[in-house]
Amino acid sequence: MRNKRTLTLAALSIGALALSACGSAGGTAAAPASESAEENLATTINVAISQAPTGYNGNTAATNSVYNTYVDNLTSGGFAAFTAAGELEANPDFGSYEKVSDDPLTVKYTINEDAVWSDGVPIDYDDVLLTWAALSGTHPTGEKDPETGAESDLFQAASTNGFALMDMIEGEPGDKEFEVVFSEPYADWEALLTPGTLMPAHIAAEQGGLSPEGDGAELVEAVKATDIAALTPVAEFWNTGWDYEVDLPTLPDTALLPSSGPYKLDNATNGTLTLVKNDQYWGEERAGQTDMIVFKTVVDEEAVQALQNGDVDVIDPSSPTVDTKAALEQIGETVTVDTGTSLTFSHIDLDQRPGAVFEDLKVRQAFNACTPRADMVDKFVTPIDPEGTVMNLREYQPGQPDYDTVLDGAPAAQGDGAADIEGAKALLAEAGKTEPVKVSLMYASTSQLRADMVALVKDSCDKAGFEIIPQPEAEWSAKLSQPGAWDAVLFGWAGSGLVASGESIYVSGGEQNFGGYADEEVDRLWSEIVTNTDEEQVVPLKTELEQRLAETQYNVVLYANADIIGSSSKLEGVEMNPTQTGITWNAYSWTKQN
Repeated sequence: MRNKRTLTLAALSIGALALSACGSAGGTAAAPASESAEENLATTINVAISQAPTGYNGNTAATNSVYNTYVDNLTSGGFAAFTAAGELEANPDFGSYEKVSDDPLTVKYTINEDAVWSDGVPIDYDDVLLTWAALSGTHPTGEKDPETGAESDLFQAASTNGFALMDMIEGEPGDKEFEVVFSEPYADWEALLTPGTLMPAHIAAEQGGLSPEGDGAELVEAVKATDIAALTPVAEFWNTGWDYEVDLPTLPDTALLPSSGPYKLDNATNGTLTLVKNDQYWGEERAGQTDMIVFKTVVDEEAVQALQNGDVDVIDPSSPTVDTKAALEQIGETVTVDTGTSLTFSHIDLDQRPGAVFEDLKVRQAFNACTPRADMVDKFVTPIDPEGTVMNLREYQPGQPDYDTVLDGAPAAQGDGAADIEGAKALLAEAGKTEPVKVSLMYASTSQLRADMVALVKDSCDKAGFEIIPQPEAEWSAKLSQPGAWDAVLFGWAGSGLVASGESIYVSGGEQNFGGYADEEVDRLWSEIVTNTDEEQVVPLKTELEQRLAETQYNVVLYANADIIGSSSKLEGVEMNPTQTGITWNAYSWTKQN
């Protein structure tokens, strides 16, 4: 599983299709090529995903997964989206926006007058206000987190990045226009109200005991008044009411799952999720081109065979191997194969809370020293992507333009990734460790690649004075935020390429800072980064950040994942997207020949 880094991105790319046609023997005139092509199009496209979606609301700490994003790309609308090239692009189907002031930063948004949820309810101010309430961290419960001492919020958001800097959004029930005023500048302001962010307020209100009538007037009043009693059941539903059962045996009542995108949720069974065209969709640029898009849960090891058999039309394995590439290339001309380096990167996070295995910096450094990062790249990356290399930074990946510049300015992050057993032994000795340091290393039990990676870590680090205990977990992501459930965890972050999206991973008490890392200098740097709107300052600030993260050994960063896409040659419009958006970023435009 690949977790998102807080922001969902989507994009637009139209695949053109034109076929010729011949007249019949009786001399009847041939149909125009475009009409013939349309008549020969399949009504269903099947997409393989490595894990089943976990919820309709992907904004919570428990559902912050790219596999929910793959669905959101089709079922959710937003004001802007990112192309596969990482360029921000307005979505006129949904509405428009413009910055009207720099001091304070103020943005005016206008929702398309025709925009409605798939149940016919207008998309308007109450939906926006609920999103702000849920993602701004401004509705405290009155209870304190026993670990951090911070007051917990009613809404269990995966991240409050950006929204925490917004003033309460002013407006009235039913409004289609509103202004967002920021208390401080925010670097990624254009990427906040993107697909997957807005949830249907009328559903949350009704399920929370408030009337949805009057364009959500009761909910609007409760948010404006910070009425904790009224908002508590609404937040409880927002937090978990839209979750799916494990492995998606079925969907909740689809009346609770209205769409704001070109497709809507129809049904699910045994990990297979079916979307159908949203008959209430008002847009033209992103209107669905195929009647049904079906997501089928297929583990990576079986994905190529499923594509070859015709069970699915496109695969985007989360952890491709050299065997994946070889098997795809052996199929022949019936499939199209595309490879490259993604913005997803693999890493090992460390529990460094007081009393935890990795509380001591020397122990963290020893673990980093013995981890065979270069061996992992040789075995798992370069056979797929010859340009693959050890990754030494956290906010930049080797394929990004500023990677070398930042790395040159962060000497603590530099290294070839070769395991240093003797160096690790010396560091453990400095830490006073005279017995093997036991480390329970958690990873997804469904991934053979992750198991192979853990085996390499164990073989190397056991020689240095650790005792690595493999901890395969089927529901590992649910344990990420449970203190004491693991000592180390191997997984991937799906990057966005944005300036500020990683904040909650590294800052003290951050919603995605699962290992309890805390450093005042890192917190200070992030406060400057997220409020900085001068692009020229980004690289110098992040260079300082990378140096400090390396000095304090935040985690063990491994490599940028190789990406490989396999699709049926009958499928038109498929284009690799290296960001966290995933392969379905433009799936509304896909077509398939019968």
